Amino acid sequence: MQIYDHDSPEAIAFKNNSIELNNWIEHLNYIEKEIANLLNLGKAELSKAFDSQTTLDKLVREKETNAATIDAFLKYRESLPKAAECEDVDCDMFYVTEHERFRKTYLAHLKKYREVKEEYFSTLSK
Repeated sequence: MQIYDHDSPEAIAFKNNSIELNNWIEHLNYIEKEIANLLNLGKAELSKAFDSQTTLDKLVREKETNAATIDAFLKYRESLPKAAECEDVDCDMFYVTEHERFRKTYLAHLKKYREVKEEYFSTLSK
């Protein structure tokens, strides 16, 4: 999606939000693959560690949360074309607020995933 000099501020915001959303979804899909790899590695390597099952369970829950987050973001992406059709400030503000809500969800999800991943590597290194 390219931004042109003649694009309105609303169109630029819509395009930027779309680009950002696509980046989030791409990153979440990568996390999905990474969790699968960590679980496969963990089953082999962490079976020796006493408290490894708790860590693996957290990673499994994080995988489920990540999948649900991807689904929510994909549904949000489907609704974005409606934002381009807004004709009043209330409509524009709804989509701005919605995008900010998804940004906060994405950042909170990353923070939680990083905490679980740190615990995973800490358990693995024992």
